[in-house]
Amino acid sequence: MFNGYMVAVVTPFKNGKIDIRAFEKYIGYIIGSGISGIVVCGSTGESLSLSNEEKIELIRTAAAVNDGKIKLIGGAICTTTEDCVEFINKTEKYVDSFLCTCPFYIKPSQQQIYDYFERISDSTSRSIILYNNHERVGINIEFNLFQKLCELKNVIAIKECSSDLSRFSVWRALTKKKFNFLTGNDNTACAALAMGANGVISVSANVAPELCIRMYNAFKQNNLEGFAVLRDTLMHLHELMFAEPSPAPVKYALSRMGLISNELRAPLSPVSLELQEKINRAVEELS
Repeated sequence: MFNGYMVAVVTPFKNGKIDIRAFEKYIGYIIGSGISGIVVCGSTGESLSLSNEEKIELIRTAAAVNDGKIKLIGGAICTTTEDCVEFINKTEKYVDSFLCTCPFYIKPSQQQIYDYFERISDSTSRSIILYNNHERVGINIEFNLFQKLCELKNVIAIKECSSDLSRFSVWRALTKKKFNFLTGNDNTACAALAMGANGVISVSANVAPELCIRMYNAFKQNNLEGFAVLRDTLMHLHELMFAEPSPAPVKYALSRMGLISNELRAPLSPVSLELQEKINRAVEELS
């Protein structure tokens, strides 16, 4: 099962190159926080700015540090079927699952999306998490397509980033097998849990993993009073983590925590001084 709070991890850079030592330290910190899984080379990891060789190195390094302690998910964000299959074949021995977006920018038809995922499913024995993010890729996985995709042997979860939270309830009725419904939106994660999501792939949990885990556990234990307090405590952090283009805010927060350098690959750039001050105050308040 893929449930609980999972972290969408960043990629540390130093002088334009991946900082592997910082990455090892940072992954160790995330694993030690009690989080249930990590996504390496997702959009928060600036995947589109990485070469295939860099992505393979990151996943291999994360696997070595993790050593099977928590779920390790590889982000497969590709424009072509062949690129995705090649990436999966080169990294599948290191991961538990792959998080796969629809091909982006080209706006494929629903049938073309099905063909894409069918080929990916046939290419690996690892499980596959569908990643539906209309704002990023320009296309939605619709309900009829979702039903068909659920029939593929190793499609076991979906990360949903739609603002339509009813999807979590509606989709539960559309699949007959055990399935994992995950949200990728920190600011509506509490509502998504109430609507049937059973996990969160989070950016904010980079900064406040223990609080995120406590909030999730309070919900699961029906401690609604404690859940409400933690929900409200975390909301300001959620807002700040997306106040400027992600992952710049979370990278600044992690640099302030002494884990990585505050460096991104262009066209992304560090957050403004105004946002830095807000993040400083928020991190101090959560400490």
